[in-house]
Amino acid sequence: MYRNDYGIKKQEGIMAEAMKIFAGEEKGALSREVWVGWFSSLSEAYNMAIYSFTAPFLAKLIFAEESAWSAVFFSYCLIFLGSCLFYPLGAAYYGLIGDKRGRNRTCLYSTFGLAVATGLMGLVPIQLLGSWAWAAFCLLLCMQYFFSGGEYSGSVVFALEHAEGKKNGLMSGMSCLFAVLGLLLANGFAAFSLSTQNELWIRTCFLIGAGGGILSYLLKNHCRETPAFSAISKESLDSIDLFSLIRDKWPRILGTVLVIGLFFIFASFIFLFLPLAYAAESGGFETFKSLIAYGVCLVAAGYFADKVGVVRMIASGALLLAATILPLAAYCSSFQVVQMVMTVLACLVIGPIHSWTIRQFPPHERCRGVFISTAFAMSVFGGSTVPICLVLFERFQSLPICCIYPAVMSALTFGYLILVKEDPSRQNQIQ
Repeated sequence: MYRNDYGIKKQEGIMAEAMKIFAGEEKGALSREVWVGWFSSLSEAYNMAIYSFTAPFLAKLIFAEESAWSAVFFSYCLIFLGSCLFYPLGAAYYGLIGDKRGRNRTCLYSTFGLAVATGLMGLVPIQLLGSWAWAAFCLLLCMQYFFSGGEYSGSVVFALEHAEGKKNGLMSGMSCLFAVLGLLLANGFAAFSLSTQNELWIRTCFLIGAGGGILSYLLKNHCRETPAFSAISKESLDSIDLFSLIRDKWPRILGTVLVIGLFFIFASFIFLFLPLAYAAESGGFETFKSLIAYGVCLVAAGYFADKVGVVRMIASGALLLAATILPLAAYCSSFQVVQMVMTVLACLVIGPIHSWTIRQFPPHERCRGVFISTAFAMSVFGGSTVPICLVLFERFQSLPICCIYPAVMSALTFGYLILVKEDPSRQNQIQ
């Protein structure tokens, strides 16, 4: 009884503390810019996920001559092309704009472009293009990833800098939560559309994403610049360039790539690959319940990271993932259990990750550092995880073999966080 009461009180404490901040009862309540930044994260996550969730249906249309497995494989390879080639280009371009001209300007441009690209995906004339329909989707996916190179990290930096260092872990968890809400919406709309097997409903999913992106763009037109960027001296702005940062800070960039890469690996592994691998058992592309748990656990992980330390929380999550993912896949046959356990453990890494990431770079080089690190992580890990795991699963018909890849990356991330000590001067550095 005591343990149950304690657990309930702890959960109530998390929610009460969060509500004090959001309701303005705590000194320095959140500004509207923080909320707009979070809404942008929601919109971006929806737009970037909707193709992935509808790909099993689209595969039958754009790769009609291929076998069912090959069609799904090729449809996810299109994501790999966009993430590998065009996400880094967008990140480099918008990273420079973010450090030279401001965070708000970056978000405006990238938000509008992403909305347009997503809307056009809903208008592709598949029957007219025939066997070349895949090329249209490939082009638009490349456009999506180019604009997302500025939108994804831009919205996070925009929101956290406007939060001005309050509850860094919790604020990071909330940024992730709004992204999860976007994933939930995308998954819900896609699941309904897939159940109807109606092409019109699939197209509507993309048009909804475009509408959300346009709304985000309009809201950002009425936002202030972040205090962190406003405080940067003109001399620092004049000296900004891309290649000197890569040359001087490449060890920190590589470390950041490794940590963010673990985020992308498990997000793809848990919410895209596992439902595909267990499709026969689960009766379809089922991931809605785990996404709900994902959102709740992200906020909880961010909250506790403020108590025990962000680095300690991320390192603990990486260690637990490295130690448990292979035995879990080998000895548990239930899709729901495997996905839920991995979701909870992954949240220990992902919940406070944005707080850790933006502290790796001072304000005058933050957009370039964060955007480039995220771009490399997306290029190497984001789009490749599902195709790699699908090939391994098709070849060996073994989920534990597929788990070797994320398990090894978890161990490497844990080693990096333990061996490379964080500079104490950056532990609370947001401004």
